[in-house]
Amino acid sequence: MRVLYYTSGITGSGRIVRGMSMATALRRKGINAEFTILSSSPFGSLSDKLGINHVEVPLEDENELSKKNYHKSTLYERIISLNPDILIVDLQWFSLYNFIKDLPCKKIFLSRQVDDRFFTIHLADGTMSFRPEDYTLVLATEPFSSKIAMRQINPMIIRNRDEILSRKDAREKLNLKGSKNTCLFLFNGKPGEFKDIKKRYSYLEDSGYTMLYSTNYEGGLFPAVDYFNAVDLVICSAGYNSFWEAEYFGKEALFVSAERRFENQQKRINDCSDYSFDENGADQLVDIMIGIME
Repeated sequence: MRVLYYTSGITGSGRIVRGMSMATALRRKGINAEFTILSSSPFGSLSDKLGINHVEVPLEDENELSKKNYHKSTLYERIISLNPDILIVDLQWFSLYNFIKDLPCKKIFLSRQVDDRFFTIHLADGTMSFRPEDYTLVLATEPFSSKIAMRQINPMIIRNRDEILSRKDAREKLNLKGSKNTCLFLFNGKPGEFKDIKKRYSYLEDSGYTMLYSTNYEGGLFPAVDYFNAVDLVICSAGYNSFWEAEYFGKEALFVSAERRFENQQKRINDCSDYSFDENGADQLVDIMIGIME
């Protein structure tokens, strides 16, 4: 089974990590699959750390991906050459708008929380609107309401609870000694956010915490969840991966709401802080993939 996960991921590492969560779930379940991440993310090299195939594709504009020109685009050529049995599209519906319905594979669209405005784009030569009928399945990967009908699965996490390091092993790898509480400050969003937000919490260094700082922009801990048992407090954004990783692993956390165009991180904090789940959404997605291929 050939599975292709496509997204953009030009801001932060979140979308790449969601793709990696699917790859680890396939391995966990012993599924013999050729899994490839196709993206424009500057964090594609993170996939190398877990031995996951990543293929880079340049960002192409509406002219290059138009009905007239899409067949000459790099995106189209890469998808055709990879010849997936299942194509999973994470948010980036508009790039494939003019040709996705003609692709012969099964297609799954994934959406985290987005404003309804995300599903309509006004261009100079007309309006594009998301077409659910172009996909075999449309899935919401967290609780949220949308004008688009979606089947909900649990949030997707890169590790299951029994797969991360023990407290002893994690502290040894981090060279942590003594009994002081440890705080992990973790930000992988827009460039510059890490340093700006770090200043707000500098007081913790004088409040009895051993501070660990990590960002994928500077070769941080990855996957950071592997070290969660070593830390007593996590400070992170309320972006999809950071928020749901902290919730899934039951970490005491301070969430910082970062401004995004179509995502409301404060709404995620307000609406989802009491939402609990045991089954990893990535595992649920693998079961769904197997089901649609039978």
